[in-house]
Parts: sequence; structure tokens; C-alpha cells
Amino acid sequence: LMKAALGRIGKSVGEPNLPSNIASACLQKQAFLFVRGADGFVLKPLAEDGVIGVLVWVGWGDGRAPERHLPEVKRLARLIGARWLRFHSVRKGWLKVAPRMGWVRQPDDADGLYVFQINL
Repeated sequence: LMKAALGRIGKSVGEPNLPSNIASACLQKQAFLFVRGADGFVLKPLAEDGVIGVLVWVGWGDGRAPERHLPEVKRLARLIGARWLRFHSVRKGWLKVAPRMGWVRQPDDADGLYVFQINL
């Protein structure tokens, strides 16, 4: 189920190697995989100008999964001293949904993906 979800997400964003890239990053402890039943997410700590943040690299599950897991994602990010959470997406639906969950839209990234951030 997880491999299928990652493969589907990889295809939708034009990254067919996404599952292997995530596996490699997790093995090297550069990213961390969390699975909760049929839901899951991959968190990737980053440092920008000396400030620690966490990229929600990938997430999957039913329509309520993002809201259901956001408190846990925030808690995990704070445990490592993160000051922000961020995700990028091709999905236009996030423009309406993300702000209701506290995400603030940032400028689109170089690939034209929508970018959202929550400061912690």
C-alpha cells in the first residue's frame, strides 16, 4: 500500500524515482518515514540560514489524513528544534484547504509547485 502510494505520488509530480529516493534518504537518516494505518508521511529536516525546519516531503491517506496528523507532525518537528513546517504540491485543491489548517502560501517554487508553510 505504501509503495503504491509513493509510486502514484511520484508519477503525479514527475518523479518516478521518488520511492527509491525516499528509501535512500531514510536509510541515510536524512528523512524519516511515519506510517499510521493506511496513512503515512515522510519528514525531511532542513537548515536554511542556520534555522531548522521540516519539509513534509510526502504524505498520503484519506482526505482527513493531513488534519489528523498535523498535530503529531508539529510535535515531531518541535522535538528537533524546527521553527517551520513546509510542503510543496501540484494539487490546486490545497489553495483552499491548506489555509484552513493554518498553512500560509509562499511563493511557488522553481518547478511551479505551490508552497505552504506553518511557522512553529
